[in-house]
Amino acid sequence: MPPLDFAGKLVVVTGASSGLGREIALALALREKAHVIAAARRRDRLEALKSEIESRSTSRAHVVTVDLAAPDAPETLFAQATSIGEVFALVNCAGVTFYGRTLEAPAETSRRIIAVDQLSVMQTTLLFLQSFLDRGSGAILTVTSVYGLIPGPYQNVYAAAKHATQIFMEGLAGEYRGRGVTFCTFAAGSMATEMIQQTGLDRRHGAHVFMDPARTALSALSSFKKGRLILVPGALYKLIVFLARVTPRRFGVWLSERIMRP
Repeated sequence: MPPLDFAGKLVVVTGASSGLGREIALALALREKAHVIAAARRRDRLEALKSEIESRSTSRAHVVTVDLAAPDAPETLFAQATSIGEVFALVNCAGVTFYGRTLEAPAETSRRIIAVDQLSVMQTTLLFLQSFLDRGSGAILTVTSVYGLIPGPYQNVYAAAKHATQIFMEGLAGEYRGRGVTFCTFAAGSMATEMIQQTGLDRRHGAHVFMDPARTALSALSSFKKGRLILVPGALYKLIVFLARVTPRRFGVWLSERIMRP
């Protein structure tokens, strides 16, 4: 299969106001020459991203303000995005988490994690997938997490949502193989992003543990262009996933708990 070519094509990126989503949107526009639909809650940040893209490249950027925790958000995003033009690809990158023991999280926080990290991803994916299948071409990249592959004590609801999303995307890849749609997942580890700072994880681990969002975005796009179903970036996270798979399950839980214990 030839590499995906994003030049001149319209790509939707969720979670584009900060962190990895913002870096992926920038890389798509500046390096891949794609036109970007940037979706997130904070319009001021999206407008700043739009200005940066259009001042540094010939790519166009469009802003869609949407809170993906809202039940009707996927339909709103799909309707607004497709009114702009024919969407070639979708990048699911929006995400939220909580760091601490599961019962310490307010119920609304846990509901928001499930809504944003799992339900909205599934619903948004299905809407765009149907249009891609009708056309016979398209591509979907979903940023999951290394915690979509291993137990995640102290980010337990987040890990459960990412597990569900990871399996969902792999299942779609199996069901719709040969229909012209590329399915990819990117199981990222911890990055130096606003989400990490808000949860306090940056104070739990030294800066050397966190991946750089700009470099990680390039890795994600490289994997996406190649059509890889799953990529775990970073030697440390590859090792952790490997150990979790070849050792008894109980050991994997113990190791994750020791690493992440507040």
